[in-house]
Amino acid sequence: MPEPTSSIDQAVMSDELFQRFARLIYDVAGIQLSGQKKTLVVTRLQKRLRELGLNSYDEYFHHIKEDDNEFVLMLNSITTNTTKFFRENHHFEFLKNTLLPQLFQHKRANREIRIWSAGCSTGEEPYTIAVSLFEKLKTFTGGYDLTDPCRGWDIKILATDISTKVLATAQAGNYAAGTLQEDLPEALLKTYFDRNASGSYSVKDFVKQLIRFRRLNFKDQSYPFKKSFDLIFCRNVMIYFDETMKQHVLSRFHHHLAPHGHLFLGHSETMFGNKLFSPVHITVYRKQ
Repeated sequence: MPEPTSSIDQAVMSDELFQRFARLIYDVAGIQLSGQKKTLVVTRLQKRLRELGLNSYDEYFHHIKEDDNEFVLMLNSITTNTTKFFRENHHFEFLKNTLLPQLFQHKRANREIRIWSAGCSTGEEPYTIAVSLFEKLKTFTGGYDLTDPCRGWDIKILATDISTKVLATAQAGNYAAGTLQEDLPEALLKTYFDRNASGSYSVKDFVKQLIRFRRLNFKDQSYPFKKSFDLIFCRNVMIYFDETMKQHVLSRFHHHLAPHGHLFLGHSETMFGNKLFSPVHITVYRKQ
């Protein structure tokens, strides 16, 4: 006989309640959910109801208003985190062949480079930036010295996301073999990853040491950074934002970029008419 349907499976989210969820998520995180996302939200929140022993989405709505940690877990559930190593590789070719040589030239005095991966998801983007940096440094210095992998340069990558779940995955730096073998040539795998007994790969410590992972909400009015960034990567994040939120985030990026710093956006994100930045490459922009 088939198993009886649980009360959670029978729970219904009204259009009015969905709009309340959508408004709360927008007000707190700046993420815009259209009515077309209702089925996705309902499906993904079923697991949260089960784990909490709740029987309705109305109960859950009141719960997340009282529990900040559960609100973050909800965002973890409903946000999509699709990424890969060297995604939109033309960006990393431009980074290695154009921007990094410029930075190494212009920063010879203080030998300091700061990069921000904004919306870093499970870590593939900041680790790809780090690999690109090391590969370019190798051409300048003739190889690696693991006692000083940055060869005297003070290089730091900040990687932020609103989701604590993806940040934990990113910080661990462990990835399935099949994924990495599709994304990376064997030479890069051997140089920057250790193969585990299980067959998965772990990012080597000297790469991890370049990166600091932190939680950050783009909706915040100000961001807690003391130093400017030479480069900001924020790719395929602003597709979730409305125009007001996009302008807020872009103004924050402009504020935190160093003079003539560069911003990388995703392939479907453009800034037509924005006077804060000028295009220099495919969805790469220079601060004005």
